[in-house]
Amino acid sequence: AAFMTAALAEGKCSVGDLARNWIVSYAGNIVGSIFLAWLVFASGALAAPSVATVKAITVAKTSGAFLPLMYKGILCNWLVCMGLWQATGAKDIGSKAIAIWFPISAFVTMGFEHSVANMFFIPQGIMQGAEGVTWAMFFINNLIPVTLGNIIAGAIFVAGSYALVFGKPGKQLTPAPPSST
Repeated sequence: AAFMTAALAEGKCSVGDLARNWIVSYAGNIVGSIFLAWLVFASGALAAPSVATVKAITVAKTSGAFLPLMYKGILCNWLVCMGLWQATGAKDIGSKAIAIWFPISAFVTMGFEHSVANMFFIPQGIMQGAEGVTWAMFFINNLIPVTLGNIIAGAIFVAGSYALVFGKPGKQLTPAPPSST
């Protein structure tokens, strides 16, 4: 959400380009994530204790109220976007890994919500038989509020704040002319 929104703010893409990128990316992520969840399920890769944990977390993730889930989505993607911005500025692969690792670890540790992570995790729980969880619950009770929160964080809190503070993101600042004293 942050990079394309920044490109829009810089005049490097249109609203249509932004919408097309978000739709294609979102659709690709959901199809790929559900396929990966099915592969993990079909392979039997998860052992009994892990399956019970996945099912319990799936029930919890689909039982929350709309606003708290949206707020967790904001907090999560704010961290993810900041990690990506930091990694983009790093010069070597080790620095890039460290730059992204801390924010991602923080969002996982604090229980924040990321739509793409949930596109894998919740379907995995449904396939494993999470009690009472349906595909409709996944979309309505989790994916919609979390996605909205993720968009708010990336588009407004990250890209928007950069545009507000620095003007057009990526705009070259002109140095002041040398004084002739």
